[in-house]
Amino acid sequence: MNKMNLSKGNVNVKARYLTIPDAKSYYNLGRDSIMRLAKESNALLRVGRLVRIDATKLDNYINVVCVEK
Repeated sequence: MNKMNLSKGNVNVKARYLTIPDAKSYYNLGRDSIMRLAKESNALLRVGRLVRIDATKLDNYINVVCVEK
């Protein structure tokens, strides 16, 4: 699978899965908004206490659902 090179603001991550703080910086949204969008898009990954967001799924969801028409 191809890895994304995400660079926006202070976040320069070459990963498919983002931590909550990285996702907040990249999308310029608060924690609650990131978590809500991640749950709606099925992009939330939990393993025990570890929480990651699948950036590919979240980007696709935002592009399809959240972009103004």
